[in-house]
Amino acid sequence: MKKIFTLIAAITFTGVAVGQTILLANTYSLVTHPGQGAAGKDVSATQTSLGATLYGSGQNRNTGYWMASKIVVPASGWYIDSLITYGYQTGSGTVSTMTGLYCYISADSSSRPSSTVVIGSKSVNALLTSNWTNIYRTPNDAGPFVETDRPIMKTKSNLTGTIPPGTHWVVWSATGSLGSGPWNPPSTVLGSLATGTNSYQYVPTGTLVGWNGTKDGTSQIEMPFKLWGKISTPTGLKEEVLVSSVSIAPNPVFNSATVKIELEKTAGINVSDLSFMVYDQLGREVMNYSNISSSTFNIEKGNLAVGNYFYKVINKNDQASLKTGKIIFQ
Repeated sequence: MKKIFTLIAAITFTGVAVGQTILLANTYSLVTHPGQGAAGKDVSATQTSLGATLYGSGQNRNTGYWMASKIVVPASGWYIDSLITYGYQTGSGTVSTMTGLYCYISADSSSRPSSTVVIGSKSVNALLTSNWTNIYRTPNDAGPFVETDRPIMKTKSNLTGTIPPGTHWVVWSATGSLGSGPWNPPSTVLGSLATGTNSYQYVPTGTLVGWNGTKDGTSQIEMPFKLWGKISTPTGLKEEVLVSSVSIAPNPVFNSATVKIELEKTAGINVSDLSFMVYDQLGREVMNYSNISSSTFNIEKGNLAVGNYFYKVINKNDQASLKTGKIIFQ
């Protein structure tokens, strides 16, 4: 007998310590036929044998389309380290053409995303990286799977901040350099179409304008995402749990500056475990000091344009963000 699986948002945090970076919410399920695609890559098949017709839902920020998925934050609260979403542009090849990821956490309003932004931004590009998942989205499930037009990309954001307990929505939209999409492939479970009821799409025009539940035909479907972060204390976990302070002098920086990082005595890590990263206002990495050997080190402005930037101190062991702040280059 074939087993039918229903996909639900996995919010698992039992048995982990406060401050440990974990997967807080996860609706990722894309691979239906492992290793059966072109060149032995994985396949995410549109299950036409079950009546599916949807390759992907629109998530093009430039035309006003957004995706959202509901989360329920426990009484302890969450501190978010990053959001990962998935998308493709038809004909892109395996080098990502994604140029932007715009994301935020919204408060709930009548079981829909509200206009209240808890963390993140509707207008600031939060894209950090975008890479091929080694998965092709295919237009049927009959095989052989030779289609390569829709390589699915994983896009990672720099979304960070504390979310209080209660019902919230993860909201995102994307941009790309090609004319097609970006499109959001649905979470796909082999043998089942109805994968959940927590995902919505914002449609900007027409008779369906507003937030609508995502569907493939009449079946409710989820959209894949992963939300990484930490369980907060009842008063909200501070990201400085391992790093007591970061000082930059001078700041504004004209040519060079000295950075001093002070760790908590009980942090359990060394400065060699840290990276000092600098990002511009579009969330693009412009500086990376990943070979830190001393708590005090120098950084150089180099060819960076004058303006406001922000930095992160990252634990290389788990990629957790330990401290953020503002840095100005003059």
